[in-house]
Amino acid sequence: MKSIPTLCLGLILLSALPSQCQTASADRPAYRHAYYLFLADPPKGCEDCYVPLLITTSPLEQAAKAATRERCVLIVTYERDSIWHNDGLITLASGDIEAAPRIVHLRDRRYRYQEITSSEILKLLQNPMGTIPISRPYIPNPAPPTPTLQDLISAFRDSK
Repeated sequence: MKSIPTLCLGLILLSALPSQCQTASADRPAYRHAYYLFLADPPKGCEDCYVPLLITTSPLEQAAKAATRERCVLIVTYERDSIWHNDGLITLASGDIEAAPRIVHLRDRRYRYQEITSSEILKLLQNPMGTIPISRPYIPNPAPPTPTLQDLISAFRDSK
């Protein structure tokens, strides 16, 4: 049996855990902007059915002027209705973004980008299977430190 001082120390440590968890979540990037990417190049097969969703901490116009690379979350949707695959974290350099024509260069393709509202992104994140019935192969989630769907939902709820 543990002694009283050991039990008290354990309780003190346990009571400290929630505040440490809150601090860790406060250190995460605050994703506030979401963009659908529409293929500007000719599609290959049904490539234009799979619409990428880019989630960023700052507006792409601002990232285009920044000296540092922008860490973004890339999620591939099926027809903007459901999440097909979460590709996790990627980085964009300022040269990958053309603000005036609203073009993003990503994975050797050119996309026009359109910012979407918090309510649109929340609808997708909260209902990742969408409404269109499609067969989905199992694709493993990216390795951490990719934000989870719940992390992204929280970020966009907080931005309202």
